[in-house]
Amino acid sequence: MAATIAPLQSVCFASSRLSRFPVSWSSSFSRSRRFARRVSAMASQDVDLEVFGKAATGTGSPSNQRGDCPFSQRVYMVLEEKHLPYKATYVEEGPNKPDWFMQRNPSGLMPVLRDAADWIQDSDKIFEHVENKFKEPSLKTPDEFKSVGAGIFPAFTNWLKSKDRSAPAKQEFINELTALEEHLKKHGPYIAGKNPTNSDFALAPKLHHARVALKHFIDFVFPSNLQHVAKYIELMETRPSFKKTDSPDEMIIAGWQTKFELPDKIDKNSGKEKKTAFTPLV
Repeated sequence: MAATIAPLQSVCFASSRLSRFPVSWSSSFSRSRRFARRVSAMASQDVDLEVFGKAATGTGSPSNQRGDCPFSQRVYMVLEEKHLPYKATYVEEGPNKPDWFMQRNPSGLMPVLRDAADWIQDSDKIFEHVENKFKEPSLKTPDEFKSVGAGIFPAFTNWLKSKDRSAPAKQEFINELTALEEHLKKHGPYIAGKNPTNSDFALAPKLHHARVALKHFIDFVFPSNLQHVAKYIELMETRPSFKKTDSPDEMIIAGWQTKFELPDKIDKNSGKEKKTAFTPLV
């Protein structure tokens, strides 16, 4: 079963003369009318987009229950931010993906975007395709900012899979967060300034996974002195596009536990495991 995601609905605005209203009202009306025309134009283009992303474990393929993939969430967020209608189809990870899916996507990797008859795999390539075809609003990150935050996710996964609270990757992860803090202090509140771009939609889900997983398995919380990072996370995670496409913390925890064969809790003594009563979400 596939989940159909509806675009934001067009809003009708009064056509009375805007000169009767204050300038700020006129500007707001003008922007809203442009947005309504853009949504109407997209509908007339017969947009046919379908995203294949990770399904919740044990829900079958296809499923109507979204899984915990930060790369898929990036794609969902981009489509939401561009106000594009799309269908979301969720496929379970593992060796038993449906034949119809593997025939069109032999690697089996997700996310995958189907645009009419074209299939695009890899979240970077999907963004390029969407940005080139649906140019407004532009979400392209300036070249000089594209690498900001890129080292956070690798440092996080290296630390988590080490099963060692004091692994060298811990300091690498903190260093990456500190570098992001310094960048946001100078260029924020978002990576490229006052508006979020593609790099933010790629980073925000990864930061969320890192916060949830590290807190659960290692009792690590992001340093309180990283105030710009904290504000950045708040800004991103309160966006409608994030809240609409997020996964429950329990699902994120269960996903990483399965991926890296983690204990329920990594003990304070390196390499020792402590069992807890945590039950993965199914």
